[in-house]
Amino acid sequence: MKQWPHNYSTVQEWEAKRTVELSRIYSPYVRVTDAYADLVCEIVDVIGKKKPKSVQGVVVRDLLGDIFDALYEARRVILTGKCSIAYPLGRRVFESVSLMALCILDEKCAAKWHSGAEIPNSEVRRKLGAHPLGEDEKSMKDLYRFFSGGAHPNRDLIPRRFLGEGNEFTLGAVPKPSMALVTEYCMIHLRHFYCDLVDPASPDFGKRYLHVADAAQKLQAQLETNFERLAKEERAMYASDKGK
Repeated sequence: MKQWPHNYSTVQEWEAKRTVELSRIYSPYVRVTDAYADLVCEIVDVIGKKKPKSVQGVVVRDLLGDIFDALYEARRVILTGKCSIAYPLGRRVFESVSLMALCILDEKCAAKWHSGAEIPNSEVRRKLGAHPLGEDEKSMKDLYRFFSGGAHPNRDLIPRRFLGEGNEFTLGAVPKPSMALVTEYCMIHLRHFYCDLVDPASPDFGKRYLHVADAAQKLQAQLETNFERLAKEERAMYASDKGK
C-alpha cells in the first residue's frame, strides 16, 4: 500500500508544535490567564469546604464550574491557532457568565433555572439590563451576536485552505494560523476573566486580584495595538493575493 506523506499522526504532531510555538509568542497572555485561573481555583477550594446555604448557592457554584471548564478548554484551542473552533466555547462562556450574574442578583431566577426551566438568553439580557447592578443590554446583545456569528459556519471566519492549490494537507493545526485572529481571540478570552471576586480566606487575596487585573489591563492594551497592526498587514496581504 502506498504511504501518503501526511496522515492523522501529522495532525497530532503539528498541533503539539503549534501549541508550543504560540504559547511562547503569547507567553504574557498565558501567564495572566494562569494567574486568574489560580485565583478562581483558590476560591473554589474555599467554598468547596462549605455547604451551600441555598439553591442559589448551588446554581452559582455549578455555573462557575461550567465557566472555568469552558475557559480552560478555549485557551487550549486558541493556542493551537484554530480559533474558529473556540467561538462556540466563547459563546458558552458568555451565556453561562450572563446567567450566573443574573442568578447572583435574582434568587428567583436561580430557583427557576435549577428546576429545569429554560431562561432564554434574551430574557437574561433584559433582566440584567434592567437591574441596577446589571449590564448594558445593547452591549450584551452585540457581544452575543458576535459569538453566535463565529459559532456558525461563515466565510469570514472559516479560512481558505487552498487545498490542492499549493497546499497538499491542511487539517488541524497544520496550516499557518492568522496571527491577527489569534491575538483577537486572546483579547476576547481575557475579558471573560474580568469580574468582582469575593475575598475567600487569605487577607491578601484582594490585593493579589487587583495586581493580576492591572497586569491584564496592560496586556489587553498591548494586544489591541498588535491586533491593529496584524489585521492591517493581513488585509494588505489578502488584497495583494487577489490582485495577482
